[in-house]
Amino acid sequence: MEREVRELRRAMFEHSILSMNAVPDRIFDRAVREGWNRRSYASLRAVARVAPLSVPLWSWLAWEDAARFRLEAFLSDVVGLSGALRQYAPGVLGYAVWVVLFASASACWFALWASLNLLLRARPAMTSDVARLFKALPRPEIFSSGIVLAVFAAPIAFGAGIAAAAVFWIALSGAYLRRAEFVMGGTAILLLAGVFLCGGFLEAVQPIAGYARQGGWLGVEGYYYREVPDSRDAGRVLPTGPQWERMARFARARAEMQRGNLRTAESLWTGLIGEGGDLADAYNNRGIVRVRLGRTREGLADFEAAADRTPESGRAEWNAYQLYLQELNLEKAARIQPAAWTGIRGLAPFDYRAEEMTHGEMVASPLPAGDVWGTLLTVREEGFREARGSGFHRLFFRPVPGEWVLAFLAAGGAWAGLWKLLSRTIWMNSVCRSCGASTMIVGSREHADVCNMCRAQVGKGIRGGEEAERRGLSISLHRRYVRACSVLFPGAGALWAGKGFRTMLYGALLSISAGLFTVSWGAGRLAGGLIGDMQTDVWRAALGATALLWLFGVAWGWRSFDTLQRDHNVAGERL
Repeated sequence: MEREVRELRRAMFEHSILSMNAVPDRIFDRAVREGWNRRSYASLRAVARVAPLSVPLWSWLAWEDAARFRLEAFLSDVVGLSGALRQYAPGVLGYAVWVVLFASASACWFALWASLNLLLRARPAMTSDVARLFKALPRPEIFSSGIVLAVFAAPIAFGAGIAAAAVFWIALSGAYLRRAEFVMGGTAILLLAGVFLCGGFLEAVQPIAGYARQGGWLGVEGYYYREVPDSRDAGRVLPTGPQWERMARFARARAEMQRGNLRTAESLWTGLIGEGGDLADAYNNRGIVRVRLGRTREGLADFEAAADRTPESGRAEWNAYQLYLQELNLEKAARIQPAAWTGIRGLAPFDYRAEEMTHGEMVASPLPAGDVWGTLLTVREEGFREARGSGFHRLFFRPVPGEWVLAFLAAGGAWAGLWKLLSRTIWMNSVCRSCGASTMIVGSREHADVCNMCRAQVGKGIRGGEEAERRGLSISLHRRYVRACSVLFPGAGALWAGKGFRTMLYGALLSISAGLFTVSWGAGRLAGGLIGDMQTDVWRAALGATALLWLFGVAWGWRSFDTLQRDHNVAGERL
């Protein structure tokens, strides 16, 4: 494999190709067909030299090294991945899409988990308050329980998205929450606002990333650039503006270099240089074109101009060094040799070995991927408008109109806050966290969320008979309710035990693992190739982590609540 890699790399240098990104996937697909994909690590490791800008390859290698506990190789692959992301624009876009999807999925899971936990935390007191409206009826608690359940199920019955339902549940629970629980609800609403805006970001980036991967706009290193759009390009909305247009011309000039259309490429590079801006890469690439056209003096002048502008890049100095050697100008070659060799070896993720490059190999400059972020953020000034019609809006925020989503989220948070303030001035029910007894209070809930009998640690009370039996039954039912909530929504028991901020941290960890599973599961089933194989391993690991966190949350919730009851002398199945 090493010999084939060297020959392929030499051919790549002749055509100014920096990375053959399609090669790793082709090798892996063949390994899958022939059944040796689990033994393909060594082959793909060697292929990294001819596909250094393949983000999927570096990601797969890093994942395999982590799974095999190869720390040194893992750190090396992380450097390669970082270099590929910095220097390959389509890789940056694809990475951005994945990160935004992962963050959005995690935020949605957190909002759903938090809103349901808060609603179940508030349900007993809410039911007691609703029962006050039906005091004239026999067994008013039955009617109030049905009404609260109906109100809870109303968003689901009407087909509302989970984000809209979560905001409704948080706003409904606001008056019955402690400070830490209220912060949890506010955090969930803020995260949902971020999800909505991320939908607009994806709406613009997704077509560009997909178009680049198919070899269109921005698709240069390792992909074929189609100058003339085909029928599949109809309806694509690509970004506009001088910066994006300059990047597109840079991409076209690189593609013409790879095709061998040297005069066309020279004209394009000259046009870019004439426009000003960051010129080092354009000078370097035009110098390569001019050397191949036989105009070595002009090419050398371009290399020197590029080196003067960015001496730390290494490419232009290496190319000038190669040209000095070809012209037998050994004095100048010896003077810049140390800088040229050092610079070429420091071009991560490219594994350039100066001692092997003895045939006049010249290194081209890739499309500056760093410009993608700045220009992409400039395009995002209209992200709110695009978010209104995004897939996230239709999936999570229906039936709220797109232009009203942020106002709806703000109104939900404001209502929860006002509802919380109002509860401090009117008499409302508060349920004891320890025994479940309902008490009418006015003011802060932190000072009354444990009843006086639990504070006095009198167990079933100082009186016997029916009153003691009724209190014992209430304690037992409350314990079963909290335990059931802890199983269905892990962490609920810790929330009842007063561990609000620690429960929120636990919910964040659970949501991150669930979000990782959600994003990786779809990619593992649909992507195929290196990405599909890696994402399959990721979703399996994420599923295992989610299951472990779920079990931990159940056990932690039970233990925390049992400790609370034991501290107030109401623990045990029998009192």
